[in-house]
Amino acid sequence: MDAWGHRISALLFHDRTPLAWIVVAAYFIGAATAFWASSSARRQDRRFWIATALTLIFLGLNKELDLQTFLTTEGRSLAQQGGWYEQRRLIQGLFLLGLAVIGFLVSAALVTWLRKSPRSVKTAAVGLVILFVFILMRAGSFHHIDNWVTINVAGLRSGWWLELTGIVTIALSALAYRRRPKRHSR
Repeated sequence: MDAWGHRISALLFHDRTPLAWIVVAAYFIGAATAFWASSSARRQDRRFWIATALTLIFLGLNKELDLQTFLTTEGRSLAQQGGWYEQRRLIQGLFLLGLAVIGFLVSAALVTWLRKSPRSVKTAAVGLVILFVFILMRAGSFHHIDNWVTINVAGLRSGWWLELTGIVTIALSALAYRRRPKRHSR
């Protein structure tokens, strides 16, 4: 493969370790189970499962494409060109604060939206919140707290444990939803 081919390969496949591919596969398996749960869901729950599946697909693709690094690099370049690179810590802090506020608002909306949903749907929502906490910590790790998410725990980075916990919670919840006694659809 020539140099151009290696650059394209590096762009498309960010992390080539077997464990990283397991996490990527987990995202797509989790998405498949969420889609499967949606096929037998009542309307409100169907929307939740489809949104969850699409979220997992996006996060799985992002895991390999490493879009956050691209955005960080582009943001740094923009800050340097715009002359506000010295104030980047403030912008980074505001970005993380914005993510936290969005996470809180999404969590509050999920609590309200899913109050009449079965336990398995609510448990899957907890899995989404766990993933959002991971994303928030990972976003923060680009800004000097990377040590926490890269600590090796039983052969996996500590951040991957949190990430996998969220994904597995969603997938198991989707399977439980499919196994629940069928009721008439609303």
